[in-house]
Amino acid sequence: MGNSVVNCNNCGACEREVVFPPGVAQKHQIVRCTNCGLMYAYPRATANIANYVAAGRTSEPLSLQTPSVMHCFDKLPDYEPIGMELRELLPQGKALLEVGCNVGVLLDRFRSQGWNVSGVDPDSRAANFARSHYRLDVKASTLEDAGYEPATFDAVVMFHVIEHLDDPAGTVGVIARVLRPGGFLVVETPIYDTLMFRLLGRRERSLSCDGHVVFYTSRTLGALLERCGFEIVAERRVGRTMSLGRLLWNVGVMSKSKAVQQMIERLSAALGLMHRGRLHLNTRDMVRVFARKTGSSENHGDNRRAQTVSRRATTTCGHEATTPKSRAGDSAGRELLNIIRGDGSRLGRPAKAT
Repeated sequence: MGNSVVNCNNCGACEREVVFPPGVAQKHQIVRCTNCGLMYAYPRATANIANYVAAGRTSEPLSLQTPSVMHCFDKLPDYEPIGMELRELLPQGKALLEVGCNVGVLLDRFRSQGWNVSGVDPDSRAANFARSHYRLDVKASTLEDAGYEPATFDAVVMFHVIEHLDDPAGTVGVIARVLRPGGFLVVETPIYDTLMFRLLGRRERSLSCDGHVVFYTSRTLGALLERCGFEIVAERRVGRTMSLGRLLWNVGVMSKSKAVQQMIERLSAALGLMHRGRLHLNTRDMVRVFARKTGSSENHGDNRRAQTVSRRATTTCGHEATTPKSRAGDSAGRELLNIIRGDGSRLGRPAKAT
């Protein structure tokens, strides 16, 4: 992926306006589609998946004491209950797939809840650990290359993965294909129709991550899921259980100061804070969506691509605009009106439209 024209992954349009120039919020320039409102990183020198795969090529072995593995255990209080919620929604469901399963810590817990679990992760080192330590069925692959047959799974979960994907619409289309009719997708991602984004702008913690290349609101995420053949059953603004060290790390990210980040890292290491203490913080800047596959078609991904190609064929692409209206605060103020509601619907009830 170079500097060639890149169309909006949601609607196929290529007109865009600059939200943040390169080096302001993160290393990439952040733009917004003027047709549907999706924000994304553009241009990018390399595909994001290539950077992730390269990270797994190190020969350093993983163990339960590796910091990245220990961090997976920190997330269990937030994610482990989802397996039981899916069990209530799909009492006859058996097969569950995790996209981006990392080292398999969560998949192992889902297995203990009675699911027949599978996973994919392009980091070969993480996938190998999941297979060797937990004896899990995990492929060192992207979902697109994993070769699953249509209608293989009753449930698919994807937590903090979609914002890293080069082609989220393509991946969600494949998920629709490998799910059985009536099956569920649970996706969680940062969102930007929030008070936090309005207040912090370029300092917003999730926006600051260079690995995040697509930035959703409730509306743009919902539009993607619906185009790919899903209906949203429940939507929640969720928080995160974190250690004191992880909380301080987020403060360092938001500071945009290397000196502050280094000072916090040294303090956290000296006091052993990365895995000490537990607190649950909900700033309502992440969304978790339960979406049901509708109908019996196995070609949702193909249909989605046909719609995109049609849109691209009828759109004249130009350069991105740099008008004053592209400021993040203005857009966030408009989007904020869409989230004046409760914590989202309970399971089994339609979420409020945004």
